[in-house]
Amino acid sequence: MFQLHQNPGRTAISDNHEMLFFSGYAYLGLNHHPAFMETLVSGIDRYGAVYPSSRISNTPLELYQNTEIFLSALTLTDESVLFQSGFLAGKAALETIVPGSRIYSSPFCHPAIRIGQTSEGSFDHWAATVVPEINSLETSATPVLISDAVNPITAEVYDFSFFSHISRPVLCIIDDSHGMGILGSNGEGISGRLPRNKWMEYMITYSLSKAMNIQAGAISCSSAERADTLRNTGWYAATTPPAPSMLFALLETKSIYREQLLKLKDNIQFLQKLLGDKAGIAHHPELPVLVLPEALDEAYFAAKKIMVSSFAYPNPQGRKINRAVITALHTKEDLIKLAEAIG
Repeated sequence: MFQLHQNPGRTAISDNHEMLFFSGYAYLGLNHHPAFMETLVSGIDRYGAVYPSSRISNTPLELYQNTEIFLSALTLTDESVLFQSGFLAGKAALETIVPGSRIYSSPFCHPAIRIGQTSEGSFDHWAATVVPEINSLETSATPVLISDAVNPITAEVYDFSFFSHISRPVLCIIDDSHGMGILGSNGEGISGRLPRNKWMEYMITYSLSKAMNIQAGAISCSSAERADTLRNTGWYAATTPPAPSMLFALLETKSIYREQLLKLKDNIQFLQKLLGDKAGIAHHPELPVLVLPEALDEAYFAAKKIMVSSFAYPNPQGRKINRAVITALHTKEDLIKLAEAIG
């Protein structure tokens, strides 16, 4: 384990030693982008660090509504609702489920959206079995599908095209925390590839911190009525809203997000070309994550002055998972050193 004493970027310092940093999840590298940080400071000057009022008070801050409009446009949804974190957003989404609904959870659900027992086996097996079961239901109650969009531990982006074979109304709750900001040409996340038809209602929950460096979460809804329901939950009304300075930075630096996304995509392509189809390395062409063999652990890379991610997740008592996470900050030289260290 490395004890860090400052916010890491493409490098980090531990015990007075500077090392290449391939951990964390600041995918777009905005935590060290000068213009973004300057805008964040301007936001603090303008709005302060915290907005000391409930979202349902009689003195709303227009910035929150403007941010929700931006997120809805980005995700191609009707309305979005901001929360203090992605975890709170997931919990709020679950609270809107009608009691007694039939729930079908995929094998891979973040704890924020996990409810009851998740399915066993692979995602593809779950997808193949859940459609005929839903279509054959005789109840008039709307069933609920719950799943992650991206698995950052296995470097997978799940394919939801099977939704197009569903022939009855369904509510789909999808956690897109690790896809938002990096998937798609504009960083719209999984929303750009979800089947749209009269049967499907979507609630896309996500953290804005993973790629976009904003300490906040949100739910983008394909139904305005669902958004209204969210605003009546305690998760929305009784919690401190996100820091307005961060939302100000998000709205004022849209061009920077675009530039950083292009850099990240270029870095992903460059590194994957260096590695080719190397045995034992799992990766996805759209994700900035390499899943590494057990032997390539933090001690192995530390000897080469490189920090990688190495911890058990989501179960702290489970097996450690070794990963290298790249960002838009990394240079081609950094990526070459990583590829050489992998072998």
